[in-house]
Amino acid sequence: MQPSLRDTGSTTPILPDTTSRAEVLKGMTCLDTSGNRRIPILMEMVAALSRATEPKQVLREFAEGFLKLQGPLGYVSLSTRGLQPGEYKITRLITGSVVSEMSDADPWRNWSSLPVHRGGFFGALIRNAYPEIIHSLDLRDDPVVGNALAKYRSLMAIPLFDGGEPLNWTITLREDPQGFTVQELEELILPTNLGGATVKNVMITKQLRDAHAEIQREVEQIAKIQRALLPQKIPSIPGLKIGVSYETFDIAGGDMYTLRPLRRTNPTAAIGESSYDPNGPWGILVADVSGHGPAAAVVMAIMQSVIETYQREPAGPAEVLEHANHYMITKRIEQRFVTALFAIYDPMTRQFTYSRAGHNPPLLMWPQRGREISRLEGNGGVPLGIMAGESYGETSITLAPGQTLVLYTDGITEATSPAGKMFDVNGIERSLIDCTGEPQCVIDHLTTAVREHEAGIRPRDDQTLVVIRVEPTDS
Repeated sequence: MQPSLRDTGSTTPILPDTTSRAEVLKGMTCLDTSGNRRIPILMEMVAALSRATEPKQVLREFAEGFLKLQGPLGYVSLSTRGLQPGEYKITRLITGSVVSEMSDADPWRNWSSLPVHRGGFFGALIRNAYPEIIHSLDLRDDPVVGNALAKYRSLMAIPLFDGGEPLNWTITLREDPQGFTVQELEELILPTNLGGATVKNVMITKQLRDAHAEIQREVEQIAKIQRALLPQKIPSIPGLKIGVSYETFDIAGGDMYTLRPLRRTNPTAAIGESSYDPNGPWGILVADVSGHGPAAAVVMAIMQSVIETYQREPAGPAEVLEHANHYMITKRIEQRFVTALFAIYDPMTRQFTYSRAGHNPPLLMWPQRGREISRLEGNGGVPLGIMAGESYGETSITLAPGQTLVLYTDGITEATSPAGKMFDVNGIERSLIDCTGEPQCVIDHLTTAVREHEAGIRPRDDQTLVVIRVEPTDS
């Protein structure tokens, strides 16, 4: 059965592919328009107008089109926008096929550079906000335009309305003293005003395009600042091999990670890499700001600074998360929260103590023992920035040589397939079955599996991986 328009939601009949145009038009009469000179010009004009990206392009296409249709014409456009009663600016003046210096100005970009006029012929004309035809025109020695339009002997003036007010005028001139008819005026009022609306729409589109470009530049600056706050190189932590993968959903992202020494060798020395003990405890952070884009990136930068500039060596990771939570609650960063895992690793004892604020549990791999993978699900806690006075728990484990920790954000577990299925923690575990546990092996296996799962679907969130492997001992 042939589907109906109601069935398909279409607005045009669905015809079989074999139906020819002749069959469709059988019994009808198509008038021959091939001899009409004006239709191709009009079609060329509307096509050019549809491509215009600047307001002055619209006016140029209109002017050139009318020149082809009507022959040599004079053209003047006036504007009273934002001016006092009786004042006007000449925004464009064309005589025949020659564009005067006035037309070279871009009134939308250089509005303030155009002179304000009062009086003269045009000052009198625009007092009456109504279309006009004037025959036997005399524009010699005009106090505003001088003799620039002296050769023209008839005129047609049409006000262009914006918000119900006649803020612009388009004025066409001919050398014939009886050059315009009332019928021409009637036919041009509507298309001329539509042309004015086209100029306005193109101008708004251009402003939006420029604003978007400026926003993009700002976002790119935010992204540069954000990346500058991330570790510029992976630090050397005694006894560990470390790999990192950091991919943002947008130009700027809301994921963050850091690995930094916590014990100062000289508390009075200037803060720098050399003022910390590399054999002392290290802080390891992986966190994810809710939401996406520049706002999330700004919150990420704030949280990065709050944690990086913590004043003393903490007794445990919970202390740092509670400090960050207090900061977010105090500053009332509305509708934003942060999931975070902060851990302290001691290279001397290989003790890994972690605290979680609503963040995904780390995975512990031990490839030498039957490719065993465990989820470290202790101390869930609530994300930062939700509850004042929140206390966070801590869990400590002693890592063995050859073990690997996989820290990640939910952009990986929530990666979606075309069918809407999430990658999940199970997906991570499956992807690592054949992995050696080396950081780069983990990153390669996992990121490849995520891309295959997404199957071309654009990620909806930032995806961060920090992989830490305890190097096997010689003994």
